[in-house]
Amino acid sequence: MLDILLSERVQQAFLSGWGMTLKISALSSVLAMGIGFLMAFCRISRIAWLSVPATVYVEVFRNTPLLIQLYLYYRGLQSIGILLSPEACGVLALALYTGAYITEVFRSGILAVPKEQLETGVAMGLSRFSVYRLILVPQAVQIILPPLGNQLISLMKNSSLLAFITVSELFLVIYKGSVDAFRPVEYVAIGAGLYMITSLSIAAAIHGLDRWLKRAEPPLNMKEPVAL
Repeated sequence: MLDILLSERVQQAFLSGWGMTLKISALSSVLAMGIGFLMAFCRISRIAWLSVPATVYVEVFRNTPLLIQLYLYYRGLQSIGILLSPEACGVLALALYTGAYITEVFRSGILAVPKEQLETGVAMGLSRFSVYRLILVPQAVQIILPPLGNQLISLMKNSSLLAFITVSELFLVIYKGSVDAFRPVEYVAIGAGLYMITSLSIAAAIHGLDRWLKRAEPPLNMKEPVAL
C-alpha cells in the first residue's frame, strides 16, 4: 500500500475525487436542509394545498430508490430537452432524496416542543411566525441535531452512487484504480479511510454545535421573558 500512497498520480486522483465528493455533498446538504425546513412547515400546516403536496413529496421520495431517481434526472430530463451536467443531476437527486428525510426530522423536532408554548405565545400577542422564530424553532434545533447529522452523513455516503452517472467522485476513483492497477484491497482501504474521515468530521461538527448551543442557552430560572 505504501507505493500507492507515495505515487503522486494516485494522490492527485484521490484528492480530486475526494474534493468532488465534498463539493457535491456540501451543495446537496445546503439544498436538502432548505427543502426539509420548508416542507416541514408545509407538512404541519392546516392548509390542505400546502400539507398534501408536501406529504406526497415525502412519501414518493422516501419510498423509491435513490439510484432510480438519479437515473431519472440523468436520462429522463434529457428526453424532454432539459440538459444538466452529471454533477448537477447528482446534486439535485441527493438534495431531493435527503430533503424528504430531513423534512420528517424537522417536523418531528417542531412537534416535540409542547404545543402549549405556541398557544401561550399567541395569547401574549405574538404572531404565529414570531412564536415559531423566537420560541419553537430554537428549541427544535437542539432536538433535531443528532438525527440531522445522521442524514448528512448518509447523504455524503450516498454520493458514491454518482459514479454510475460518470461523476468523478471518490468511489469512481476507487473503482477505476482497482481495475486499472489490479490493487482492489489497497484502493478500497484508502477510499474507505477517506469516507470514514469525512463521516467522523461531520459527526464531530454536529456534536460541537450541539454542545455550543447547550452552553449558550441560559438556565431555565435565568431566562428572561420575551419582550413584547
